[in-house]
Amino acid sequence: MPTENDTRLCWISGTGLGLLVWILTVGPGDLNWFEGLVLALVSGVLFGAFLIWLLCRGEPAMDASHWAPPPFTGNPAVQPKKTVPAVRDDLKEIRGIGPKLEEMLNEHGITRFAQIAAWDDKEIDHFAEVIGRMGGRIRNDDWVGQARTLAAGGGTEFSKRVEEGGLY
Repeated sequence: MPTENDTRLCWISGTGLGLLVWILTVGPGDLNWFEGLVLALVSGVLFGAFLIWLLCRGEPAMDASHWAPPPFTGNPAVQPKKTVPAVRDDLKEIRGIGPKLEEMLNEHGITRFAQIAAWDDKEIDHFAEVIGRMGGRIRNDDWVGQARTLAAGGGTEFSKRVEEGGLY
């Protein structure tokens, strides 16, 4: 990406060319000083603008359309499956998982508390990358610990509030 100094150098080069044109038209040329000055200004501005167009227009910004997370190579029991199990847990009972994150996890085959409870560091890192900027919530909110409690049939204060309908 061009900087302010790059465009400044283009204008300086244009000014240098304009000065050269003025000297060559007034000195050995047939034009008087005012006509040479006008010709020098026009040529300097055109050359400076041309250099900026040619050299300083920059690269187009990259987007993330070609990026995809790396393939999942973790525990096969936790690996996303194409088929969705008939029984699903309400993953929103885990603090930090809302409707959108639950939908995203379901799309990746995670529908049960036991699947999250079985995650090791490799799976946590993978799903943190899949989730994106909210991926830090997996460790911050201790999804694995909450999932172990819920998979064992227990409950947390947050899951009780979700079941009562106080959230979502």
